[in-house]
Amino acid sequence: MVRIALFYNRDIYAHLALNLLTLKLSEHSLGFFYSEHVGTKVERDNRLQKLAEFEKSFDTLPGNSFEQLAKSANSFENAITDINGVDAEKLTDFKPDLVVSIRFGQIFQASTISISRLGVINLHSGLLPDYKGVMASFWSLLNGASELGTTLHWITDNKIDSGEIISRCTQPVRHGLTYSQQVRALYEPGVEQIVRALGDIESLAKRQKKNLPDGHYYSFPEPKHLDAFEESGWKLY
Repeated sequence: MVRIALFYNRDIYAHLALNLLTLKLSEHSLGFFYSEHVGTKVERDNRLQKLAEFEKSFDTLPGNSFEQLAKSANSFENAITDINGVDAEKLTDFKPDLVVSIRFGQIFQASTISISRLGVINLHSGLLPDYKGVMASFWSLLNGASELGTTLHWITDNKIDSGEIISRCTQPVRHGLTYSQQVRALYEPGVEQIVRALGDIESLAKRQKKNLPDGHYYSFPEPKHLDAFEESGWKLY
């Protein structure tokens, strides 16, 4: 049995991922930690604001709520406002062997990473190192990519999406689906990446970890990018 701290954002993608993952990790001890905010509060294009609201509408989706998932694992949810400060003690008290991050909205600092015996792994909804940062699938679609995917990688410092890759999983771009539907489709195979890694996590953790090449980092799209996205025939949701 491994003590696994699950870190996530309460959105439709993490809702699907945790419904799948909690069932598959039933033999392990799980802790649930969610980000109360993602990044800094900045006024963005109204289309992104509406997308963020849509991504929070998981109440009507199939599956258990986050609270129910935690209860099913004999645990409870911990709200995190500052994982590197006032809330670090919550993780310390759980005494994790491993941290698994799925869309968690804060950056782990070295002192927090060191709390976990085996370290921190993150499921990124983009193909690294080419698509680091925010909304990787959006940028992939805008750039005319033929496939999307997820990357499971280590977090070893406070750099974003820079840690050594454990595995990547790809699937073809599905024309006719929205951006949100494409992203959601990534998480079932992404969960399988996590499960496979856990089967060998002790040896994976012992290997020397090197940072990825620079690749490309993307931030939130600006209005001109959203316009080009729509002109290409894509919809956000």
